[in-house]
Amino acid sequence: MKDIFSSKVHIPPSATVTINSIAQQKKKAGQRVYNLSAGEPIMNTAQYLKETVDWAMEHGETLYPPVAGIDELRNRASLWMNDLYQTNYQVKNTLITCGGKFGIYLLLQSLLNDGDEVIVISPYWVSYPPMVSLFGGRPVIVQTEEKDGWKVRPEQIAAACSEKTKLLIFNNGSNPTGVLYEEQELRDILKVCKEKNILIMSDEVYSGLTYDKKDYVSCGAFWDHSDSVVVIQSCSKNFGMTGWRVGIVFAPEEITKKLITVQGQSITGTSIISQWAAVAAIEKAHKITPEINKEMKHRRDVFTDTFNELFPGANLQAPHSAFYSFIPLKAFGTYHDDDVKFCERALEDGNVAMVPGSAFGKPGYVRTSFGAKPEELIDAIKALADYANKHAKK
Repeated sequence: MKDIFSSKVHIPPSATVTINSIAQQKKKAGQRVYNLSAGEPIMNTAQYLKETVDWAMEHGETLYPPVAGIDELRNRASLWMNDLYQTNYQVKNTLITCGGKFGIYLLLQSLLNDGDEVIVISPYWVSYPPMVSLFGGRPVIVQTEEKDGWKVRPEQIAAACSEKTKLLIFNNGSNPTGVLYEEQELRDILKVCKEKNILIMSDEVYSGLTYDKKDYVSCGAFWDHSDSVVVIQSCSKNFGMTGWRVGIVFAPEEITKKLITVQGQSITGTSIISQWAAVAAIEKAHKITPEINKEMKHRRDVFTDTFNELFPGANLQAPHSAFYSFIPLKAFGTYHDDDVKFCERALEDGNVAMVPGSAFGKPGYVRTSFGAKPEELIDAIKALADYANKHAKK
């Protein structure tokens, strides 16, 4: 049969989703699997979210929602962003989407023409380059290095720009490295984007998960750049609501209007039940986000301390944000020099699921998540150490 598919859909599947799916299949088959691949905080849904859902059901809030999101959520979301991060968004700048990921998808679909270039900083979240390619764009990868703290320099962005460059995809705090940028660093990056006349999409879904007394600074806080900044936010990480699928796009009014139109011709809108749960979460943001932050910091410390104890000499550093560790293969002391094969064998023989660094544009590393409960993390690292010891260099 001839190839019936568009050339634009010849993109790789999400590596994180693939690995997580294999891990879940092994679990269903009755195997003990330690899943360090899933990018979510494993926590119970707060009781007040459940009560809000019950209220919404009882009051008939089960019909199609407005395309841009219910007014209650758009209003509260903009106020939450303004109060917390000193932005200046209004309802007209706010769109509710089916997860932050779809917000990114929607933006790229609305902006890109064939041949447009998009700067992507490596290590990157696995879905950035494929989504750019899906809409005919060309990802231009800018490499960062561990010795530089995985941070991009403004001059690297400037050097990567051409007449075809339309957008910079920027992730702060970062998946997979946990990198967190400071105010002056952001100013310098925004200055380059303005000079080059390109938009910046700032993926800020981990803004509530910063540690070690590090403050989060949003790209949306620089009002003199508001016409060229789009901020992606999400309830998944800030409020532990991964399965509810509620994301938020904050953008200039002209962009927001276009995204609403495209959303109206695609998914129509985000589940109204999920939106009411998000309203409750934002109302309680002052309570729920610090609780998640405290627990994720504890899990980070458990993961880092246990790893360094069982892998002497690794000297794994605790990230300042998100809930991932990006670990070089040499830290495991194994014979492997191929991160993909290492992760495949670790899952097959050791029942530990991780994501290869190649999926993030950086071979020779693996990404682990410390989103699981502390006891699960300890058991996972023990299993990983057992596997690594069996395959250690002789």
